[in-house]
Amino acid sequence: MYATRDDLIVRFGESEIANLEAMQTQPDAVNEALQDATEEIDGYVAVKYALPLPSIPTTLKRVACNIARYRLYFQRPTEEVEKRYESELEYLKSLAAGKAVLNIQNEQNEVVEEKPRRNPKSIPIGTSYTGGVFSDEQLNKMPSV
Repeated sequence: MYATRDDLIVRFGESEIANLEAMQTQPDAVNEALQDATEEIDGYVAVKYALPLPSIPTTLKRVACNIARYRLYFQRPTEEVEKRYESELEYLKSLAAGKAVLNIQNEQNEVVEEKPRRNPKSIPIGTSYTGGVFSDEQLNKMPSV
């Protein structure tokens, strides 16, 4: 998981998390919301990065906390909670589209250049990729330049 109950408490306060827990019908609702948030994040991150990530960026911890908080407001989230959730979804969409990058750190707390996983559809012509749209037979029919 990208975040824990303690991370929620640090971000939103003990009283808010206690109130959210009191509204739940299941005893382990906070952990379930955090797990749901992790799976939702993975759905976007896996488009560009190989999972599991070597380390968890603090950005994803923030995203997980905001998504889990939104999920815990199962009846009616406040406007602020809903806006944070929508903002995090926009960030995840931009991450999946390659418009944003994750700063993944190594054991020495240094940002490593984490290369996104390449999508075969986006590999330029002239590379060694052989699984293209056109077969060799089709390409041989085309006039040469």
